Amino acid sequence: MLLKRLEMNGFKSFADKVAIDFVPGMTAVVGPNGSGKSNITEAIRWVLGEQSAKSLRGGRMGDVIFAGSDTRKPINFAEVSLILENEDHFLPLDYSEVAVTRRIYRNGDSEFLINKENCRLKDIVDLFMDSGLGRESFSIISQGKIDEILNSKPEERRSIFEEAAGVLKYKHRKKQAENKLFETEENLNRVQDILYELEGQLEPLEMQASIAKDYLFQQEELEKYEVTLLASEISSLTEKLAEVRKEFGENQTVLIKLREELHAEEAIVSREKQALNETDIALDNLQERLLVETEKLEQLEGERNLQLERKKHSSENEQVYAETLAAITEKITALEEQREVLSSSKLEKQTALEIAVKAKKELEATLSKYDDLSEEAIENRKSDYIDLRHTQTTINNDLGYIERQIGQITSRIDKLDLENSQHVDERKDMLAQIDTTKTHLTKIQSELTEQMEIYREVQQTLAKQEAVFGTQERALYKHYETVQQMKSRKETLEELADDYAGFFQGVREVLKAKKEIPGIHGALVELIDIPAKYQQAMETALGASAQNVVVEDDRVAREAISFLKKTKSGRATFLPLSTIQPRELPAATKNALSNQPAFIALASEVISFDQKVSPVILNALGTTILAKDLKGANTLARLVNFRYRIVTLEGDVVNAGGSMTGGATKGGKSSILTRKHELGQLAEKIAELNNSTRELESAVQVAKDSMSKKREELEETRVIGENLRLQEKELLGKLDRETENLERFNKQLQLYDIEKADGSEELNKLLERKETLLQEQVEIAKQIEKTDEEIKAMTSSSKALESKRTADLESLSSLKAQIAAKREQLQSAVEAVDRVTTTLHENYEQKEAAEQKLASLKTNLSSVHTSEESARKSIEELRKDKAETSEKLNQTRQTRTELQEKIELLEAELTQKNNQISFYVEQKNNAEISIGRLEVDITNRIDRLQEAYLLTPEQAEEKILPEVDTEQARSKVRLLKRSIDELGIVNIGAIEEFDRIQERFDFLTGQQADLLAAKETLFKVMDEMDEEMKIRFSESFEAIKTEFAIVFPELFGGGSAELVLLDPENLLTTGIDIVVQPPGKKLQNLSLRSGGERALTAIALLFAIIRVRPVPFCILDEVEAALDEANVTRFSRYLKQFESGTQFIVITHRKGTMEEADVLYGVTMQESGVSKLVSVRLEETAELIK
Repeated sequence: MLLKRLEMNGFKSFADKVAIDFVPGMTAVVGPNGSGKSNITEAIRWVLGEQSAKSLRGGRMGDVIFAGSDTRKPINFAEVSLILENEDHFLPLDYSEVAVTRRIYRNGDSEFLINKENCRLKDIVDLFMDSGLGRESFSIISQGKIDEILNSKPEERRSIFEEAAGVLKYKHRKKQAENKLFETEENLNRVQDILYELEGQLEPLEMQASIAKDYLFQQEELEKYEVTLLASEISSLTEKLAEVRKEFGENQTVLIKLREELHAEEAIVSREKQALNETDIALDNLQERLLVETEKLEQLEGERNLQLERKKHSSENEQVYAETLAAITEKITALEEQREVLSSSKLEKQTALEIAVKAKKELEATLSKYDDLSEEAIENRKSDYIDLRHTQTTINNDLGYIERQIGQITSRIDKLDLENSQHVDERKDMLAQIDTTKTHLTKIQSELTEQMEIYREVQQTLAKQEAVFGTQERALYKHYETVQQMKSRKETLEELADDYAGFFQGVREVLKAKKEIPGIHGALVELIDIPAKYQQAMETALGASAQNVVVEDDRVAREAISFLKKTKSGRATFLPLSTIQPRELPAATKNALSNQPAFIALASEVISFDQKVSPVILNALGTTILAKDLKGANTLARLVNFRYRIVTLEGDVVNAGGSMTGGATKGGKSSILTRKHELGQLAEKIAELNNSTRELESAVQVAKDSMSKKREELEETRVIGENLRLQEKELLGKLDRETENLERFNKQLQLYDIEKADGSEELNKLLERKETLLQEQVEIAKQIEKTDEEIKAMTSSSKALESKRTADLESLSSLKAQIAAKREQLQSAVEAVDRVTTTLHENYEQKEAAEQKLASLKTNLSSVHTSEESARKSIEELRKDKAETSEKLNQTRQTRTELQEKIELLEAELTQKNNQISFYVEQKNNAEISIGRLEVDITNRIDRLQEAYLLTPEQAEEKILPEVDTEQARSKVRLLKRSIDELGIVNIGAIEEFDRIQERFDFLTGQQADLLAAKETLFKVMDEMDEEMKIRFSESFEAIKTEFAIVFPELFGGGSAELVLLDPENLLTTGIDIVVQPPGKKLQNLSLRSGGERALTAIALLFAIIRVRPVPFCILDEVEAALDEANVTRFSRYLKQFESGTQFIVITHRKGTMEEADVLYGVTMQESGVSKLVSVRLEETAELIK
């Protein structure tokens, strides 16, 4: 492989694009100090992946971009490309030529390319790793690298040997393996933490899941028995419903028959009552008729007397009205004659008036014609005159407007000049104000940044407080939940206790009837308090006697037994205090027992009870002995000769006589004693939890108050920040407005010149218009004068007609006076005729009224005579009808008495029938209520089947358990429900949750095993890589050591050198020391040699490495600077030995090296700060390097 070309653009001092072509052999780059020739070495190292800006003599990576000079601006990117010939596929790529490119932009972005395809920096580093060509490899050696080899610690010096040994990739892989190992350890820790957490969840979940499964099993059992119970009850209730419906139907039939009979009898009664009612009506009618006839008779007699009086009065009035009518007739005749005379006079006056009016109209027409003929022409000219005057006025107004416009435009131009001057000054003030606003804005933005930092700190503190508060609050809610669960459990147990659940049926019913049967103290188990540790023992010791009922005396016992028999509620055992005698152990026996280690106490001694019931307690427990265990119980039993019962703490029993009872009962069963004990414990726990809850509430409140204060602080900080932000916004808005105002002022200043030019142009146009109007004004004045003269001439001609018009006007005035007089005469005549006519009409009306009244009197007189005769006849007929009505009334009263007696007999029969119907209605209603109740019971059970189990009655029939009767099913359902209630709150989801957590636990357990296996594998891989690195390092070191011992005397012309491992046992970390002995000198450590000796030694080491690990090319940057001329010559000639296998690029300013070079390139700064590449001849080098 060969290095063909290096291309640089914008890299450090190479501002322009530069390309250096390399040939096989040695290429030398020369130039004066500071010319930038070492930048070529750094460009190669940079493109090969150098990541340290410091090693490239910069502060940051962007410093490699050309920064500009006195004559050039900085550029925005740097690019270096390295082109390699890869025919031998030294690099593991399927390309005969490989171009590696690296770019960096001033904004910090970078690009990496291999053969113009994007890649990563890591891809480039990996490509050259362990090839001897990497950025830190022995193939790129500068004077600084020589010093690093010579001055570094032995442990640091081994890196160049590791590169030569090709172990860097193994170290890199080992580092990756270590990282993976660290990640694996982290993952393993996380998995272990999760597993630990899941283990804590599994145990309670397993218990909850077990309870839930038990709950589901009992629910399933409950479903079986409840379905059986409901189906049986539905069947039984349906049969009973059929019977009741049958009874209902029979009652309905009887009722129908009775009601039909009742309806028939009621119809008869109704008819009789109707007849009675009709008789009553007839009786009332007759009585009313008799009364009416009597009143009418009296009325007719009165009216007849009145008619006789009216007949006499009418005869007298008829004579008076006849005389009045004759006088009115005479007066009417006289008035008609007078009206005829007045009407003739009125007609004559009206005719004369019409003639005068007609003459007046004709004269007015003549006068009107004169007016029209004289004024029409004059008016036309006057109209023309007015038009001309109007035109003159318009011209004058236009001239005035133009004068004003000229004045305004002139003023405006002057004003623009003044405003322009003022705005220039204002613009300076605005610029100053903008600078002030910017300064204030910068200050506000700085304060806002500080305030936001304070806000974030307060917010973080608040978040921590909220986390603490959340933890405390969850704990509080957990307490609430626990307390609520305990209260619910307590309420359930209290309800069971209040209902005496668990007691025998007879005992339960007696205890419920305690208030009705005075003297019942309660069940034995209710009257004692048992410590927790003796719970099991006492439950066994009491057995069924725990439910014996303690009563005051045998009378109460008999009353209670009678109650049980009467209600058929079962049986119970009663303990009357008046008859039960206490039983106690003999003192000697008790003393003997007290010396035994297994003896605890007598059963009656470990419990608390009221001394009032002491006889009963001692009778039941006074001779029962408590022992620690079964073996001790056997010992005690032998001691008392098996005369007494002995019970252990675990509930095992040695009975009197020697028999033994023991074992274990199924868990989960809650006895009466257990329930009582649990109630006591729950009360204590609830009290304790209430106390701790109050403490937690206090802590939560403190945390809440703290959070509240912190929130207030946060809010204050936010408000300050918001105010600052508002100020910032206002200042930004103000700055925008001020900037806009400035821009507007700038535009305004530009518009001033435009507006002034427009004003001047408009002023010129107005002056031209003014001149035109002045000419029009003169012409109009001439036309007005001519028209005025014409009007005057026409006015003079019209005066000739005026004398004729005056005579006609006088005639017209005379006619008007005549017409007025005639109208007054006519009006007087009309009024006279109207007065006579009115008087005539009044007399006509009086005459007509008199005639009507007279006719009326005659008619009335005739009517009165007729009415008087008719009244006389009616009185006679009415007297006859009244006698007949009195007879009928007496007959009807007799009929009513008979009907009333018959109805009373019938109603007595109806009452009897209604009593029968009421009895059967009550029977029917009872049956109907029973039907409703049975239907509701059946519906409720059907609904229960549907809602609880989604079953129809038919489907439920198929699920009835065989050989289980209704009572057994009911008892089983009651027991299952009680058992389910005692389970308390059941978490059904715990089953699924447990399976889910268990599945996750199993999965993570598998993951843990996989991670442990991976960890073991990584350790194994790392051990294998360590072993491989040891082998490679050892082999390479020995080879380099051998070659170094050969190269050193060749370069020094004698002497010896040796590479020494400081810790041969630890090949992966051992340091390497260099011991040399130049010719004629003693053997010493390299650090004690002179600078030239040390430099040549380092060069000898480099050549030794190249012999062991040949590289395609090697870059040497002034490595021979410290050598004298003789050693330079020896160095440069020695380089020629490697030309066949290695390509050398040498940065130098030593002549001896230049003389051996195959190609020379010069680097110079013809332009300050910019490096240029030139080809040179050997004889020019002396001048170039100056």
